[in-house]
Parts: sequence; C-alpha cells; structure tokens
Amino acid sequence: MKRLVSIFMVAVLGLICSNVFAQNNCLNFHKTKCQSYASKGYIMSNDSRSAIMRKGQTSEFRITIYQGKDYRISVCADETNLGSTVHLRLIDYDTEELLYDNKDFNYVKDFEFTVVQTRTIKISIEIPEDQTQKAAANTTGLISKSINQGCVGVLIEEMSTPKTGF
Repeated sequence: MKRLVSIFMVAVLGLICSNVFAQNNCLNFHKTKCQSYASKGYIMSNDSRSAIMRKGQTSEFRITIYQGKDYRISVCADETNLGSTVHLRLIDYDTEELLYDNKDFNYVKDFEFTVVQTRTIKISIEIPEDQTQKAAANTTGLISKSINQGCVGVLIEEMSTPKTGF
C-alpha cells in the first residue's frame, strides 16, 4: 500500500512540475515568436501577453488604448500543436461593439491602427477546434492533450502617431 501511495505521489508531482515548466516556457512567447516592428519605431507595451491555450478555447483580456497613439497587435501560436489559424477580435469594452475581426481578412496575424478616441477594449483570442479530434472525442470521449494545447502570444506595440502635414 505504501508503495502504491509513493508511486501516486511521484506521478502527481511529475504532472505539477511539467505543467509549471510548460507555463514558464510560454511566459515570453510573444517576445520571441511574434514579429516585432521595433525597427519602425514601435515599442512593446506592457499589456502584451502569452498563455497556454487549447484548441477550441477562447480567452479575453482588456487594455486601454490612447488617443494620439498608433498600435500594432500581433498574434502568434505554437503552430505544431495549435495550427496556423488564430482568431483575433477587438471589441469595445463598454458597448460590446466589434471594432475589428481578422476573420474578415483571412486570419492575418497583425493589425495596425491609429486611435482617434481613448477607450478600453477587449482583445479576444480563439484557437479554432480541430474537427477531426472533435469527432474522435465524441466517439471515444478522449482528446490527446499533447497535440491539443500550446503557447499563444499577443504582442502589443505602440508609438506616438506621427504628425502629418506642414
């Protein structure tokens, strides 16, 4: 009985350690994997984020964007495990108005814009479900975790809007 408890404790500890390692591995994913435009005058915002996500999962966070600034939002994902499609939407936090949806632009991975009015927005990231795995899960009740989750990054860059005219 003691041996069984020991084996169980080692297994649980191993799962916890691997989960912590995976999370730490994703902490700077947006810094290393998303394409930066620092050479064009943008600087990385502290609102940039990375996380572990699963296929079929949607995650949101909010930021404030400020009048007189240009922003560039880039998304990147562990394509080996999650595929190449990342669904990015920008939504007004107060009115729920959809401001931008990359689905309308063939799921491009970046969006640049100028802010005319300061506002708070929600950034919504969705990793589409794998229909083959979904069908298998409906049949067997099991989904392979190793090929169903990976790192996702949202790199937010900003700069003062350049003055135009004379």
